[in-house]
Amino acid sequence: MQLMVTNQTRRSLLKAALLGAAVPVLPFGCSSTTAHSKRDPALIGCALQSKHKYLAVVADKWGKPIQTLAIPERGHGVAIRPNINSPYPNQAVVFARRPGSYFMVFDYQTGEQVHLSVKGQNRHYYGHGVFSLDGSLLYATEGVSNTSQGVIGVYDALNGYKKVDEFTGFGIGPHEVIIMPDGRLAIGVGGVDTDGRTPKNLKTMKPSLSYLSATGELLEQVELADKQLSIRHLAHDGDDTVLCGQQYRGEPDEYPALLAMHTQGGRLEQLKAEPEQWARFNHYIASIAASDEWIIATSPRGNCYGIWSKQTKELVELSSLTDASGAVFMGEEFRLSSGAGEVVSQTEPSEKTSIQTLTQWDNHWSSI
Repeated sequence: MQLMVTNQTRRSLLKAALLGAAVPVLPFGCSSTTAHSKRDPALIGCALQSKHKYLAVVADKWGKPIQTLAIPERGHGVAIRPNINSPYPNQAVVFARRPGSYFMVFDYQTGEQVHLSVKGQNRHYYGHGVFSLDGSLLYATEGVSNTSQGVIGVYDALNGYKKVDEFTGFGIGPHEVIIMPDGRLAIGVGGVDTDGRTPKNLKTMKPSLSYLSATGELLEQVELADKQLSIRHLAHDGDDTVLCGQQYRGEPDEYPALLAMHTQGGRLEQLKAEPEQWARFNHYIASIAASDEWIIATSPRGNCYGIWSKQTKELVELSSLTDASGAVFMGEEFRLSSGAGEVVSQTEPSEKTSIQTLTQWDNHWSSI
């Protein structure tokens, strides 16, 4: 399928992409590249450099930046390509923040840009995507620009990221898509029709957690009772449990639960906290990460994060973190990022350390 874009859009993005050379970074002022070259890439996220200047940042396992890549517009989520038997190893994709106009593929070892995909005619990106388990396909959340009708764009990662299919029929305003261990796609369908970032249908929105097969068949769709809880961000626990985080679009003085969990064939079960504790999250969950025991979720709007017991679904810790952003589970630890540059390492409630990276982390992290 040939994508059609305006010459102006293509020229502006390609011009910005010329800035996309790798820039080695040492967070503590060292000018030598020898020391940091020994550190292995482990985390990738977006960051703010200055007004109207945005970065994709490759960091080591502690969240200390190794190198950066300039990106055309503000970034959001990052997809990392599986390296198993891949003819194109070490690739990651950064997606523009909604309504996004591009995604960029780059080599996270060298920092070199591999491919820049510009949105198709009457399409925009929602900021997230994921690779198939074998790394041959990239799935991206997209929308029809004048209706917000949901689309999963399917791109051939073995053939220059050419768009080869579109999955539809699951709702409007999809945000995050993740892939389950069995290859199913789980989609957080926000249900909101927007003009740019302005919502148009808050009284009639229909959010859902939807599952598609690898060929686009709608397998299952579950909903919350409160239709003004827009389902946005997702994670799974390494098995068959999906966690979904919501943005509440209802009355400003109401504070419903913002996290839920689901297993195939069951219902969405809301996680538990007191209304005053949910109020700390300021109606919005950003990143989610889960182990077989704990669930962690951040709120940049609330400058906080929470930890829930997966077994009891009870909130067990609520901690302050300025502009709390990314969350991943790697090894036996959670890593959390902050727009103030702080990186928190947490093994379980009350057991954590933090460092300062001097990077203004933005939105999400992905682990390699």
